Amino acid sequence: MELSTKVFSRENCSIFFNQHCFLCRLQSAQRAGLCSGCLRDLPRIAPACRRCALPLTGVESLVCGRCLKKPPPFERCITAFAYAFPINQLLPRIKYDSRPENLGWLADAMALELGEAPRPEILVPVPLAPARLRRRGYNQAELLARRLGRRLDIAVDRQSLGKPRDTPHQMTLAGAERRRNLKGAFCWNGPAYRHLALVDDVMTTGTTVSEIANLLLRQGVARIDVWVLARTPAPGD
Repeated sequence: MELSTKVFSRENCSIFFNQHCFLCRLQSAQRAGLCSGCLRDLPRIAPACRRCALPLTGVESLVCGRCLKKPPPFERCITAFAYAFPINQLLPRIKYDSRPENLGWLADAMALELGEAPRPEILVPVPLAPARLRRRGYNQAELLARRLGRRLDIAVDRQSLGKPRDTPHQMTLAGAERRRNLKGAFCWNGPAYRHLALVDDVMTTGTTVSEIANLLLRQGVARIDVWVLARTPAPGD
């Protein structure tokens, strides 16, 4: 049987063996599918608050003033990137333009950022409502959690956390409206895990993950961390 030469074209071989950087396409990929230059230039938040992942104004504390005054219901938030170029161009395309292929190298880059952070026993993706999942065709948080789970050898629970009703997009709402919008929107039918990490693509005000974390604490989950690809600036910053 003859094999088609098209299958082994230079372009296809490059993609198969992941030889070129996903961003610049010019240099050889070294880590997480990126060349060292592109990986170094991705926007990050450092130093960041351990609780909410917003930038710290000083290095005298690991926790920002906001979280000291009013700690969030989750123990720690780890984010790979600041929501700035090119991340702020890539993530909307993943969600709204049916382009999830970039989630692979983004998840790999996030795995590098996690470093020696405590590993949870389970990863739980932030769910979409059934109607929105049907329209989009996939849940980007679930795809991200599955990739991270394979990289870090952590199981993924895709069934226990649900969002039975659809809600307006959070980005269109102010702070108090965000909280009212999500009140009672999520449900939990899973076990009382000792330690889990909620996984999502973007964290803005933290209203969504806080609503979920409060629900999980009421259901007996002992510790909740939040792992997100990108963190937006605080409102007004």
